[in-house]
Amino acid sequence: MLKIIGDINFSDGYFDRGIGIGSAIEQGGNPFKWLTRKSDDFWIGNFECVVSDSKSKKPFVISPSVLDNVEHMDFYSIANNHVMQHGKDGYNDLIDFLEKKNIPYAGSLNKKSNIIEHQNKKVGIICFSQRPDNFTKSPLYWHLPEYQEIEDEIMRLSSTNFKIAYIHWGYEFINYPNIDQKKLAHWLIDKGIDLVIGTHPHVAQGFEKYNDKYIFYSLGNAVFNMPWEPTKYGLMVNVDLSRDTPSVRASHIHIESDNFPMEIQNAPSELSFENLNDLLSIIEDNEKYFGKARNYYLQYRKENRKDILKKILKMSNSTRKNIIFDFIKRRF
Repeated sequence: MLKIIGDINFSDGYFDRGIGIGSAIEQGGNPFKWLTRKSDDFWIGNFECVVSDSKSKKPFVISPSVLDNVEHMDFYSIANNHVMQHGKDGYNDLIDFLEKKNIPYAGSLNKKSNIIEHQNKKVGIICFSQRPDNFTKSPLYWHLPEYQEIEDEIMRLSSTNFKIAYIHWGYEFINYPNIDQKKLAHWLIDKGIDLVIGTHPHVAQGFEKYNDKYIFYSLGNAVFNMPWEPTKYGLMVNVDLSRDTPSVRASHIHIESDNFPMEIQNAPSELSFENLNDLLSIIEDNEKYFGKARNYYLQYRKENRKDILKKILKMSNSTRKNIIFDFIKRRF
Protein backbone atom coordinates (compact mmCIF):
# COMPACT_ATOMS: atom_id res chain seq x y z
CA MET A 1 0.00 0.00 0.00
CA LEU A 2 1.18 3.50 -0.82
CA LYS A 3 0.63 5.84 2.15
CA ILE A 4 0.78 9.52 1.22
CA ILE A 5 0.74 12.35 3.77
CA GLY A 6 1.29 16.12 3.60
CA ASP A 7 3.59 18.74 5.08
CA ILE A 8 6.38 17.57 7.39
CA ASN A 9 8.57 19.99 9.35
CA PHE A 10 11.16 18.24 11.51
CA SER A 11 12.55 21.49 12.93
CA ASP A 12 11.63 24.16 15.42
CA GLY A 13 9.83 26.98 13.62
CA TYR A 14 9.79 30.74 14.04
CA PHE A 15 8.12 30.99 17.44
CA ASP A 16 8.82 27.69 19.21
CA ARG A 17 12.60 27.50 19.26
CA GLY A 18 13.82 25.33 22.09
CA ILE A 19 10.38 23.80 22.63
CA GLY A 20 9.29 22.79 19.10
CA ILE A 21 9.34 19.64 17.01
CA GLY A 22 13.08 19.75 16.35
CA SER A 23 13.78 20.02 20.07
CA ALA A 24 11.45 17.08 20.76
CA ILE A 25 13.25 14.95 18.16
CA GLU A 26 16.62 15.98 19.64
CA GLN A 27 15.40 14.64 22.98
CA GLY A 28 14.56 11.28 21.40
CA GLY A 29 11.04 11.87 20.10
CA ASN A 30 9.83 9.84 17.11
CA PRO A 31 7.65 12.02 14.86
CA PHE A 32 5.90 8.98 13.35
CA LYS A 33 5.41 6.98 16.54
CA TRP A 34 1.59 7.15 16.39
CA LEU A 35 1.36 5.87 12.81
CA THR A 36 0.92 2.16 12.08
CA ARG A 37 3.69 1.42 9.58
CA LYS A 38 3.65 -2.04 8.06
CA SER A 39 6.80 -3.41 6.48
CA ASP A 40 5.16 -3.73 3.06
CA ASP A 41 3.81 -0.15 2.98
CA PHE A 42 5.57 2.68 1.13
CA TRP A 43 5.29 6.13 2.73
CA ILE A 44 5.48 9.47 0.90
CA GLY A 45 5.61 12.97 2.42
CA ASN A 46 6.61 16.59 1.85
CA PHE A 47 9.97 17.50 3.48
CA GLU A 48 9.38 21.12 4.48
CA CYS A 49 12.55 22.20 6.28
CA VAL A 50 16.33 22.26 5.87
CA VAL A 51 18.81 19.68 7.19
CA SER A 52 22.14 21.36 7.83
CA ASP A 53 24.70 22.05 10.56
CA SER A 54 25.57 25.46 9.18
CA LYS A 55 22.39 27.21 10.42
CA SER A 56 21.41 24.92 13.27
CA LYS A 57 20.00 27.64 15.56
CA LYS A 58 17.76 29.17 12.91
CA PRO A 59 14.05 28.41 12.24
CA PHE A 60 13.14 25.61 9.82
CA VAL A 61 16.54 23.92 9.99
CA ILE A 62 17.68 20.85 11.92
CA SER A 63 21.04 19.13 12.25
CA PRO A 64 21.48 15.89 10.27
CA SER A 65 22.78 14.13 13.38
CA VAL A 66 19.45 14.82 15.14
CA LEU A 67 17.50 13.22 12.27
CA ASP A 68 19.75 10.17 11.95
CA ASN A 69 17.66 8.00 14.26
CA VAL A 70 14.26 8.94 12.84
CA GLU A 71 12.43 6.16 10.97
CA HIS A 72 11.92 8.29 7.88
CA MET A 73 9.35 8.20 5.12
CA ASP A 74 10.29 6.03 2.14
CA PHE A 75 10.12 8.99 -0.26
CA TYR A 76 10.14 12.78 0.05
CA SER A 77 9.18 15.71 -2.14
CA ILE A 78 11.75 18.50 -1.78
CA ALA A 79 9.95 21.17 -3.82
CA ASN A 80 8.42 23.70 -1.43
CA ASN A 81 8.81 27.23 -0.10
CA HIS A 82 10.94 26.35 2.97
CA VAL A 83 13.72 24.17 1.54
CA MET A 84 15.65 27.21 0.24
CA GLN A 85 15.16 29.19 3.45
CA HIS A 86 18.86 28.92 4.29
CA GLY A 87 20.26 29.27 0.81
CA LYS A 88 21.81 26.98 -1.75
CA ASP A 89 24.22 25.39 0.72
CA GLY A 90 21.36 24.47 3.04
CA TYR A 91 19.37 22.92 0.18
CA ASN A 92 22.37 20.94 -1.01
CA ASP A 93 22.95 19.76 2.58
CA LEU A 94 19.36 18.46 2.59
CA ILE A 95 19.96 16.53 -0.63
CA ASP A 96 23.25 15.15 0.73
CA PHE A 97 21.42 13.95 3.84
CA LEU A 98 18.73 12.13 1.84
CA GLU A 99 21.29 10.52 -0.46
CA LYS A 100 23.46 9.35 2.44
CA LYS A 101 20.34 7.83 4.04
CA ASN A 102 19.37 6.25 0.68
CA ILE A 103 15.96 7.93 0.80
CA PRO A 104 14.47 8.49 -2.68
CA TYR A 105 13.24 12.00 -3.44
CA ALA A 106 12.07 14.25 -6.27
CA GLY A 107 11.49 17.92 -6.87
CA SER A 108 15.01 19.28 -7.37
CA LEU A 109 16.06 20.80 -10.68
CA ASN A 110 18.34 17.80 -11.20
CA LYS A 111 15.67 15.26 -10.22
CA LYS A 112 12.23 16.57 -11.08
CA SER A 113 10.70 13.10 -10.91
CA ASN A 114 11.64 9.64 -9.70
CA ILE A 115 10.50 6.07 -10.26
CA ILE A 116 10.01 3.56 -7.47
CA GLU A 117 8.74 -0.03 -7.55
CA HIS A 118 5.92 -1.11 -5.27
CA GLN A 119 3.50 -4.05 -5.35
CA ASN A 120 5.16 -5.21 -8.59
CA LYS A 121 4.31 -1.89 -10.27
CA LYS A 122 6.49 0.97 -11.45
CA VAL A 123 5.32 4.23 -9.86
CA GLY A 124 6.44 7.57 -11.30
CA ILE A 125 6.34 10.54 -8.94
CA ILE A 126 6.70 14.09 -10.25
CA CYS A 127 7.17 16.92 -7.71
CA PHE A 128 7.06 20.68 -8.22
CA SER A 129 6.03 23.91 -6.51
CA GLN A 130 3.53 26.49 -7.74
CA ARG A 131 4.26 28.92 -4.90
CA PRO A 132 6.51 32.01 -4.95
CA ASP A 133 9.79 31.56 -3.09
CA ASN A 134 10.36 34.22 -0.42
CA PHE A 135 14.04 33.45 0.11
CA THR A 136 15.69 33.38 -3.30
CA LYS A 137 15.09 34.40 -6.91
CA SER A 138 16.67 31.21 -8.22
CA PRO A 139 15.41 28.14 -6.34
CA LEU A 140 17.24 24.85 -6.83
CA TYR A 141 13.93 22.98 -6.68
CA TRP A 142 11.42 22.70 -9.55
CA HIS A 143 9.61 26.01 -9.27
CA LEU A 144 6.68 27.46 -11.26
CA PRO A 145 7.26 25.24 -14.32
CA GLU A 146 5.74 25.94 -17.70
CA TYR A 147 3.05 23.51 -18.83
CA GLN A 148 5.32 22.19 -21.58
CA GLU A 149 8.04 21.37 -19.01
CA ILE A 150 5.53 19.41 -16.96
CA GLU A 151 4.25 17.55 -20.01
CA ASP A 152 7.84 16.66 -20.99
CA GLU A 153 8.48 15.26 -17.52
CA ILE A 154 5.28 13.21 -17.62
CA MET A 155 6.45 11.75 -20.93
CA ARG A 156 9.69 10.64 -19.25
CA LEU A 157 7.52 8.49 -16.97
CA SER A 158 5.78 6.76 -19.89
CA SER A 159 7.14 3.34 -18.89
CA THR A 160 5.50 3.46 -15.45
CA ASN A 161 2.23 1.82 -14.42
CA PHE A 162 1.01 4.61 -12.12
CA LYS A 163 1.90 8.31 -12.14
CA ILE A 164 1.58 10.72 -9.23
CA ALA A 165 1.87 14.52 -9.36
CA TYR A 166 2.79 15.82 -5.90
CA ILE A 167 2.38 19.62 -5.96
CA HIS A 168 3.07 22.43 -3.50
CA TRP A 169 0.39 24.97 -4.41
CA GLY A 170 -2.60 27.03 -3.37
CA TYR A 171 -3.11 29.42 -0.46
CA GLU A 172 -2.63 28.88 3.24
CA PHE A 173 -5.45 28.20 5.71
CA ILE A 174 -8.36 28.20 3.23
CA ASN A 175 -10.11 24.84 2.94
CA TYR A 176 -10.90 24.77 -0.77
CA PRO A 177 -8.80 25.41 -3.93
CA ASN A 178 -9.09 28.23 -6.43
CA ILE A 179 -10.19 27.86 -10.03
CA ASP A 180 -6.62 27.90 -11.40
CA GLN A 181 -5.70 24.87 -9.30
CA LYS A 182 -8.71 22.96 -10.59
CA LYS A 183 -7.76 23.73 -14.19
CA LEU A 184 -4.16 22.58 -13.66
CA ALA A 185 -5.27 19.41 -11.86
CA HIS A 186 -7.64 18.46 -14.67
CA TRP A 187 -4.95 19.19 -17.26
CA LEU A 188 -2.50 16.91 -15.42
CA ILE A 189 -5.02 14.07 -15.53
CA ASP A 190 -5.62 14.71 -19.24
CA LYS A 191 -1.85 14.44 -19.81
CA GLY A 192 -1.54 11.05 -18.14
CA ILE A 193 -1.26 11.60 -14.37
CA ASP A 194 -3.20 9.01 -12.37
CA LEU A 195 -3.27 10.77 -8.99
CA VAL A 196 -2.85 14.45 -8.05
CA ILE A 197 -1.71 15.28 -4.51
CA GLY A 198 -1.62 18.83 -3.17
CA THR A 199 0.21 20.38 -0.21
CA HIS A 200 0.96 23.84 1.26
CA PRO A 201 -2.35 25.22 2.63
CA HIS A 202 -1.68 23.58 6.06
CA VAL A 203 -5.36 22.62 6.20
CA ALA A 204 -7.21 19.76 4.53
CA GLN A 205 -9.20 20.38 1.38
CA GLY A 206 -11.64 18.17 -0.51
CA PHE A 207 -11.00 15.61 -3.21
CA GLU A 208 -12.75 14.82 -6.47
CA LYS A 209 -12.71 12.27 -9.25
CA TYR A 210 -12.00 13.55 -12.74
CA ASN A 211 -11.95 11.12 -15.68
CA ASP A 212 -11.93 8.33 -13.10
CA LYS A 213 -8.74 9.67 -11.46
CA TYR A 214 -8.48 11.20 -7.98
CA ILE A 215 -7.41 14.75 -7.17
CA PHE A 216 -6.62 15.62 -3.53
CA TYR A 217 -6.26 19.38 -3.41
CA SER A 218 -4.57 19.58 -0.01
CA LEU A 219 -3.55 16.91 2.49
CA GLY A 220 -2.89 19.55 5.15
CA ASN A 221 -0.29 19.10 7.87
CA ALA A 222 1.31 15.82 8.93
CA VAL A 223 4.15 16.88 11.27
CA PHE A 224 3.79 20.59 12.06
CA ASN A 225 3.44 22.79 15.13
CA MET A 226 0.56 25.18 14.44
CA PRO A 227 -1.92 26.27 17.12
CA TRP A 228 -5.09 26.83 15.05
CA GLU A 229 -7.38 23.82 15.34
CA PRO A 230 -8.04 23.29 11.56
CA THR A 231 -4.26 22.94 11.02
CA LYS A 232 -4.22 19.92 13.32
CA TYR A 233 -6.33 17.77 10.97
CA GLY A 234 -4.83 16.35 7.79
CA LEU A 235 -5.45 13.59 5.28
CA MET A 236 -3.71 10.36 4.37
CA VAL A 237 -4.16 8.89 0.90
CA ASN A 238 -3.97 5.09 0.68
CA VAL A 239 -3.29 3.53 -2.73
CA ASP A 240 -3.46 -0.22 -3.32
CA LEU A 241 -1.72 -1.23 -6.56
CA SER A 242 -2.10 -4.98 -6.14
CA ARG A 243 -4.92 -5.24 -8.69
CA ASP A 244 -5.17 -4.15 -12.32
CA THR A 245 -7.31 -1.18 -11.29
CA PRO A 246 -5.67 0.74 -8.40
CA SER A 247 -7.78 1.36 -5.33
CA VAL A 248 -7.61 4.84 -3.74
CA ARG A 249 -9.13 5.85 -0.42
CA ALA A 250 -8.55 8.62 2.08
CA SER A 251 -8.42 8.69 5.87
CA HIS A 252 -8.05 11.43 8.47
CA ILE A 253 -5.02 12.13 10.61
CA HIS A 254 -4.82 14.30 13.72
CA ILE A 255 -1.72 16.05 15.07
CA GLU A 256 -1.54 15.12 18.73
CA SER A 257 -0.34 17.32 21.61
CA ASP A 258 3.28 16.34 20.87
CA ASN A 259 2.81 17.63 17.28
CA PHE A 260 3.08 14.11 15.83
CA PRO A 261 0.31 12.61 13.62
CA MET A 262 -2.11 9.79 14.37
CA GLU A 263 -4.63 8.20 12.01
CA ILE A 264 -8.20 8.73 13.27
CA GLN A 265 -11.64 7.54 12.23
CA ASN A 266 -13.45 10.87 11.98
CA ALA A 267 -12.75 14.59 11.91
CA PRO A 268 -15.03 17.41 13.12
CA SER A 269 -18.05 17.88 10.85
CA GLU A 270 -16.67 21.04 9.21
CA LEU A 271 -13.53 19.09 8.25
CA SER A 272 -15.31 15.90 7.19
CA PHE A 273 -14.87 14.59 3.66
CA GLU A 274 -18.51 15.37 2.92
CA ASN A 275 -18.19 19.03 3.88
CA LEU A 276 -14.76 19.57 2.28
CA ASN A 277 -15.92 17.96 -0.96
CA ASP A 278 -19.04 20.13 -1.03
CA LEU A 279 -16.80 23.21 -0.96
CA LEU A 280 -15.24 22.15 -4.27
CA SER A 281 -18.45 23.24 -6.00
CA ILE A 282 -17.73 26.89 -5.12
CA ILE A 283 -16.98 28.86 -8.28
CA GLU A 284 -15.75 32.42 -7.77
CA ASP A 285 -13.31 34.87 -9.31
CA ASN A 286 -9.81 35.16 -7.89
CA GLU A 287 -10.44 38.51 -6.20
CA LYS A 288 -13.25 37.08 -4.09
CA TYR A 289 -11.25 33.91 -3.39
CA PHE A 290 -8.17 35.83 -2.24
CA GLY A 291 -10.34 37.96 0.02
CA LYS A 292 -11.63 34.84 1.75
CA ALA A 293 -8.12 33.41 1.97
CA ARG A 294 -7.01 36.61 3.70
CA ASN A 295 -9.78 36.22 6.29
CA TYR A 296 -8.69 32.66 7.04
CA TYR A 297 -5.09 33.85 7.41
CA LEU A 298 -6.18 36.48 9.94
CA GLN A 299 -7.98 33.80 11.96
CA TYR A 300 -4.80 31.72 12.01
CA ARG A 301 -2.62 34.71 12.94
CA LYS A 302 -4.88 35.55 15.90
CA GLU A 303 -4.53 32.03 17.30
CA ASN A 304 -0.81 32.02 16.59
CA ARG A 305 -0.23 35.21 18.57
CA LYS A 306 -2.15 33.81 21.53
CA ASP A 307 0.01 30.70 21.39
CA ILE A 308 3.25 32.70 21.23
CA LEU A 309 2.30 34.60 24.39
CA LYS A 310 1.68 31.28 26.18
CA LYS A 311 5.01 29.80 25.11
CA ILE A 312 7.34 32.77 25.37
CA LEU A 313 7.75 32.50 29.16
CA LYS A 314 9.11 28.96 28.69
CA MET A 315 11.91 30.17 26.45
CA SER A 316 15.39 31.41 27.31
CA ASN A 317 16.19 35.13 27.13
CA SER A 318 18.35 34.61 24.03
CA THR A 319 15.54 32.71 22.30
CA ARG A 320 13.05 35.46 23.12
CA LYS A 321 15.41 38.06 21.65
CA ASN A 322 15.83 35.99 18.47
CA ILE A 323 12.07 35.61 18.10
CA ILE A 324 11.49 39.36 18.50
CA PHE A 325 14.22 40.06 15.94
CA ASP A 326 12.69 37.55 13.50
CA PHE A 327 9.22 39.04 14.04
CA ILE A 328 10.46 42.55 13.22
CA LYS A 329 12.42 41.26 10.21
CA ARG A 330 9.37 39.38 8.85
CA ARG A 331 7.12 42.41 9.31
CA PHE A 332 9.44 44.82 7.53
